[in-house]
Amino acid sequence: MSKGLEVREVFLSEVLANKDARIDSQFFTMAQSKNPKLHYRRLGELLVSSEYGLSNEMNEDGKGYPIYRMNEMHSMLCDLDVAKCADINASEAKEFLLRDGDLLFNRTNSYELVGRCGVFYGAERGEKVFASYLVRLNTNKDLLLPECAAALLNTRYGVQEIRRRARQSINQTNVNPEEVKEIEVPAFEMGFQLRIRDAFRTAYQCLVEAEGKYKEAEADLLSELGFSNWHPTNDGASVKSFSEMINAGRIDAEYFQPKFDELMRRLAKCELRDLGGQDGLVDLYKSIDPPSDFYGDEGVPFVRIADFSKFGVESPEVRLPEDACRDCRRIRKDTILLTKDGSVGIAYKAEGDSDAVTSGAILHLTLKDGAVDPDYLTLVLNSRIVQMQAERDAGGSIIQHWKPSQVEKVKIPVLPRRIQSSLADKVRESFRLRNESKRLLD
Repeated sequence: MSKGLEVREVFLSEVLANKDARIDSQFFTMAQSKNPKLHYRRLGELLVSSEYGLSNEMNEDGKGYPIYRMNEMHSMLCDLDVAKCADINASEAKEFLLRDGDLLFNRTNSYELVGRCGVFYGAERGEKVFASYLVRLNTNKDLLLPECAAALLNTRYGVQEIRRRARQSINQTNVNPEEVKEIEVPAFEMGFQLRIRDAFRTAYQCLVEAEGKYKEAEADLLSELGFSNWHPTNDGASVKSFSEMINAGRIDAEYFQPKFDELMRRLAKCELRDLGGQDGLVDLYKSIDPPSDFYGDEGVPFVRIADFSKFGVESPEVRLPEDACRDCRRIRKDTILLTKDGSVGIAYKAEGDSDAVTSGAILHLTLKDGAVDPDYLTLVLNSRIVQMQAERDAGGSIIQHWKPSQVEKVKIPVLPRRIQSSLADKVRESFRLRNESKRLLD
């Protein structure tokens, strides 16, 4: 038999015993062996119910109820904040309101991310609902705590059990929740499960404190720059000369919205430097995108936009062979990663060296001089001062693109070093608390 060939012989009765009578080889060859010292039960026997989320249209205008989507769960916890809302009334929302301890399961996504799940906390922070990409799994808390279920499904064993049930199409992968209920999980004693729950709750509190510190730094930054009480105009009309259009290299109305003029007039009162270019604060480096044919489960970690936020980099699911990464830039300590495609303008400062490489949608920024603290600069890049400049510059009909030449010209306010250090200390404390949360969950 050929080396590395995965083969398993099964009886027809075993195929027919599956609710969908699956005959695909992946389903049987990826099956895990069970520990004979443990007692197992079907996950479905430990659930009270499972519920699909809302399929209503979403908006970014804050209308309606904040709604969780498939990429708003990280490190086994639901994110504290979400980007979109569902414009529904209280009667429609009632069935989908999240409660503390709810477990959300991602039933459709890329192959690497499908099956991601997270426990929701924070009902006291405001009512939230969840989208149809997600399924709420309600466990029987006398038998299985949701935190323990999340931990089990995020282990290597749980991920493999989910993936062998996944069905891949061209653009996405789906997992039938009814098949997820067939996963057999160990029946752990309650004392052990309570310790896991305590770790989850402490990790969540660390995240809340971290968010508070970061928001404090954001508020202080805007205060120092005179933007605390500024609300951009909603006026959509602007009169520009032809020469102004020539200088900008743009003729579209979106670029010349009055709110952007207001922003730049206010910024002109500060000491400003270009982000990049000959006299800028940083050097910009681009990554390259290896063909998706190279994507695999082993090799060099490949960081894509879906893998990171302004608060950190997730462990990438996609890996690349070493040969495909020879010309790719590695992540180095104090390098600022900045997205230029898709969700543009997300910045994160690397806290250490890494062998990981990044996709071509992510720029690497390295400081050229000591004019700014790297944590301060990252805070500014994530602030609405730079986000509005990104909104003005980025183009693209479906996917936004922020050209490196535009990124270089972004205006960065440079505050005195004393103030930079004070703001940076709050950012670093926020990240310390986030790292403690991640350590507890790991």
